[in-house]
Amino acid sequence: MRIEHLNCASLVLVCSLLTGCESLIVSAPESNHNVADFEVAWAWVDSIYPAFDIKQIDWDSVYAEYRPEAERARGDEIHQVLFDMLSLLQDPHLYYATAGGARFYPYVSPRLSSDQDEFSALLVRSYFDDELHVAGKDGVEYGMLVPDIGYIRISHFNTDDMMDDFPVVMESVRATDGLIIDVRNNTGGDSEHVEAVVSRFIDSTLAWPLAFEQDGVRIEPWPAIEPDEAHYQYVNPVVVLTNGASLSGGELFPEVMKQLANVTVVGDTTAGAGCNDRGEDPGDRRLPSGKLIHIPTWCICRYDGVPWELVGIAPDIRIDQTAEDVAQGVDRQLEFAIEMLR
Repeated sequence: MRIEHLNCASLVLVCSLLTGCESLIVSAPESNHNVADFEVAWAWVDSIYPAFDIKQIDWDSVYAEYRPEAERARGDEIHQVLFDMLSLLQDPHLYYATAGGARFYPYVSPRLSSDQDEFSALLVRSYFDDELHVAGKDGVEYGMLVPDIGYIRISHFNTDDMMDDFPVVMESVRATDGLIIDVRNNTGGDSEHVEAVVSRFIDSTLAWPLAFEQDGVRIEPWPAIEPDEAHYQYVNPVVVLTNGASLSGGELFPEVMKQLANVTVVGDTTAGAGCNDRGEDPGDRRLPSGKLIHIPTWCICRYDGVPWELVGIAPDIRIDQTAEDVAQGVDRQLEFAIEMLR
């Protein structure tokens, strides 16, 4: 097509395209923070992450492998580099966030993935004649399975009113001969809310398990748990239900409750997310581009001194349950707990 055949609008468009192409060819590419982001992220993990040894990770080798990829990354390709590098830590608590705040979790526990469909809150409700009561901003459901067995499901320990609401929950099961506390698919939360529940089942001070920071430095993560002397203590048999989708605080709770003589943990091994951080030391680091990475700063152990990261908390009695069981309307773990308490 000859240029004189173009109309004015087309001519303006062609000129604009030519100008744009010239700009792309002649102008230097805009500077980016990809390499700087990688350097800061790698160094921050190197300086604080506590679980290199228990996971047998050579972080220097990770640097040698991923630094060239960061150099080759253009624009948003650095997201994939960071994602792949951080996924090697196999840590469900670790995440990075874009400058706009969107979070990405590079690793998901295999047990969490496999077990999350092996529990159904809707199926649990079918075992009750009456509707379950709700407390703690919908984080707690409770009711009576049979006249002498109470049931409390705690879906997470994030709710700020757990300490205010839980006395009401416990009062409702006061006259029972046995109690089921269901933390299957519990996504975790704050230790003080775990403490609010545990404090209703102890009659003397109970220490938390120890934790360790980088280089194996042992720490006491929180002050000891004291009995809730303002309310009664539940001393009858208790069954705690767990599965592979019980995560973080949902693992800490059954590990602490296992120390009590009247408590039996039933179900399956938890997810194995034992590395976390304390509120005053969140392990956050802002990268040069504005992205943020959140790295756990310590790992908590079981009472036997073994870190439960990647290992999880095993039940006292293992009861297998599958997604097929749930689809057929059967909750084997709950039914076992009921028969055990009967």
